[in-house]
Amino acid sequence: MTMKTTLLEIRQAVRTAILAEIDIEDVGDVCFAAGSTHVMKTCSIGGDKYFLKFSDASLFDEGDPSLQILVEYLAYKIYSLYKGVTIPKVDLVYDRDGQKVGLASSAVKGKMAGDIRMDPKKLGKMLSAGVYVDIFLANWDVVGTGSGNVMVGNKDVATRIDPGGSLTYRAQGGRKGQKFGEKPGELKTMLDPSFGGSGNVFQYSDLKKAGMVFSSVPFGAVEHAIMETDEQVSDELRSHDMKKLLSAWKADVKLIAGVLRKRHTEVMAHVKYVIDDQKHR
Repeated sequence: MTMKTTLLEIRQAVRTAILAEIDIEDVGDVCFAAGSTHVMKTCSIGGDKYFLKFSDASLFDEGDPSLQILVEYLAYKIYSLYKGVTIPKVDLVYDRDGQKVGLASSAVKGKMAGDIRMDPKKLGKMLSAGVYVDIFLANWDVVGTGSGNVMVGNKDVATRIDPGGSLTYRAQGGRKGQKFGEKPGELKTMLDPSFGGSGNVFQYSDLKKAGMVFSSVPFGAVEHAIMETDEQVSDELRSHDMKKLLSAWKADVKLIAGVLRKRHTEVMAHVKYVIDDQKHR
């Protein structure tokens, strides 16, 4: 692989290298936007549209901001296990000059749910398949402010984007600490409309469907995805001599795997209750 790689080539190289090196000057910058914890470039490569996202170091009190990118990437990998949960295609990239890791995601056709003032009842139904996955991954910002993290496309397909608030990180970059716990309090806070946020939408979701989708993937498959992602990312971080980031990544992955094992059991118990309750109605 050459030292300068276009995003078009990333799609061809991803099987052998996750962190394809890029030079920001090589991509066609169409527009620039700043998010709560990141800077993002919208780029047009070979006629395709991508979003390049890098966490903004000035918004993090401690630690390497690239760790949030890696954790978000892992969340995407877990989401991809569940059929019916739509997400964009994502790859990790390495900015050689900035010595940081970024996330390249394919553009999603459609409009933000908030921009088109999507009816919460309709949006809740559209997002049903992934509700328990959102809870499992503690994706507190899944709906986002004003449904800003959901894209609605043709045939009313809802795509989840930007799961930067999943697992060990808050959407705005802070660490969740013990609030990312083995007991998923999100079974209440993310389903109950009195808490606001996702509850305003998920109260209308088909929880039986959500339960069937979640229960279709055993924890062993989740664990395998975590291990595989860990191995691939770790190898790439070593190859780029990113020792501190590697150490932080390994610690987070170990924590995430342990916590998710317990959370999976708890969520499955809730799913079983919901499905049994539906059967007896």
